[in-house]
Amino acid sequence: MLCQLIVENIALIPHMDLEFNTGLTILTGETGAGKSIIIDALSLVLGERADTTLIRSGTERATVQACFRLPPSHAAIPWLREKALGEPHHTTHNQTEEELFLRRVLSTNGRSRAFINEMPVPLTTLAELGAMLVEIHGQHDHQTLLDPNAHLAILDEFANHPDRMQAVKNHFERWHAITTEQKNIRQRQTDAADRQAFLAFQLRELEAADLKPGEMVELERHRSRLAHATRLAQAAKNALDLLLENAHPATTLTGRAASELEAVSELDPSLEPIATTVRSLQYELDDAGERVRDYLEALEVDPAQLEFLDDRLDLLRRLARKHRREVEQLPALMQEWHQEMEQLETAEEREKQLDQACAEAKEAYLQAAGHLGQSRQAATIRLAQAVEHQLQDLHMPNARFVATLQPGKGEPRHSGQEDALFQVSPNPGEPLKPLHLIASGGELSRITLAIKTTLAHFLPVSTLIFDEVDVGVGGRVAAGIGAKMAHIAQERQVLAITHLPQVAAWGMHHLKVEKSTLDNQTTVTVTPLTQETRIEELARMLAGEQITTPARQHAQELLNMCRSGTEYLEALQNLPV
Repeated sequence: MLCQLIVENIALIPHMDLEFNTGLTILTGETGAGKSIIIDALSLVLGERADTTLIRSGTERATVQACFRLPPSHAAIPWLREKALGEPHHTTHNQTEEELFLRRVLSTNGRSRAFINEMPVPLTTLAELGAMLVEIHGQHDHQTLLDPNAHLAILDEFANHPDRMQAVKNHFERWHAITTEQKNIRQRQTDAADRQAFLAFQLRELEAADLKPGEMVELERHRSRLAHATRLAQAAKNALDLLLENAHPATTLTGRAASELEAVSELDPSLEPIATTVRSLQYELDDAGERVRDYLEALEVDPAQLEFLDDRLDLLRRLARKHRREVEQLPALMQEWHQEMEQLETAEEREKQLDQACAEAKEAYLQAAGHLGQSRQAATIRLAQAVEHQLQDLHMPNARFVATLQPGKGEPRHSGQEDALFQVSPNPGEPLKPLHLIASGGELSRITLAIKTTLAHFLPVSTLIFDEVDVGVGGRVAAGIGAKMAHIAQERQVLAITHLPQVAAWGMHHLKVEKSTLDNQTTVTVTPLTQETRIEELARMLAGEQITTPARQHAQELLNMCRSGTEYLEALQNLPV
């Protein structure tokens, strides 16, 4: 459950630190007081995308922090371990629960940072975790119900058969992969002869070139030597003269210097290592001179060889330009073409293998889709019964709700072979109609809440938020909606934003949202209400700005009625099954 929400510089909220409890918590306030800002802030810390317009004017950074308490069985705990995002901390309130900390930071420079247990994470990771913690139902959720394309997902959520859905998806993807390969092979078979002839010609040309790894570098080095042979020979001859062959060669001079030093090293031993070094230089100069002599004798001056190298280099460069590759990449290109030739030559055999594999994959998909369809069919009956039961509590006792399966349009899909359609008859004597043909907003609100209540048991989250889902209703219907939320709150934490006192009176806890302006600065504050201030707030919701004594009495009566109703719900919750 959500136990704390800290907001800094979000929209009109400079600072807010809210603590939440179990059960049903109500948030009320005037229209435009800023109730939606609280939901926006919570959505941010749950991983929803945002922009810098949410940052309070005049500030550079906004922060939202949330603390959750989770039971040991919560799905988020093994998920955190798998992601190496730290162990939740044991709470001081209850050693059987563990605390989880989320944080989101927005900056005016456009950067957004997310943290789980103070460890930085990508926003997608935060959103993945957020989906396990909180489910937000807004006043526009009925728009989803009006779209028949969304009905199948709702039915699957109620049916709670993820293994069957995953099996259908896996078999579909395998079948699709095989049919895609089949199409590619058939396409290649259409022009296989032309392609084979083309590849054979290209390969003959490259194979005739007899390409060798590293050849280009070696050819360019050899050509450079031949092209500059005269200059290289002159330099080598000059060096040889200086080292060994002129009147005063370097080796002779170095030898004399070494002899001079050796002759007097007995008089001063410190000269001995110097003499040794000079003598070593004489030997190295002798060796270098012989190597220069060998280089000079081996140096080629061969115009024919130079022409051969030019022709070879020109061939390699021409092939590289033709195939739009570097010379060093041409052998790899040959390998690719050899593999393609082998595939073309074995395409007929591969096509036979794929035909068999495709038949097997199709059969596996149809079997898995059939099992999923059976589960969906059984779920339509249970869903209809559950929703109709919920509608009775929402003062639609004669409403009929029907979920039907229809053959899917087009080719088989990863979601199975059927679509779902929800139809409703709100009143006796009226025919069943698709939801989008229901004119009454109040009826849509109740049907939406009935479906959400039915699905609540199957949600992995421990916190549900209802954001003005009671739009378009009033009186006893509103009281029924409040009772329904209170019933859900027996199992899960529920936060509800409402403008209706008949709903607000059902809350175990009540927060009032207010907007005020001081020194041209508008701020939003949230205040927990006591018993006395709660009566005043309910009276305001009943009577408007002029709160009268009868309005206060009515507010007290509402609280008394709902309190007894809550006790009744608790008693039902504790009855043995």
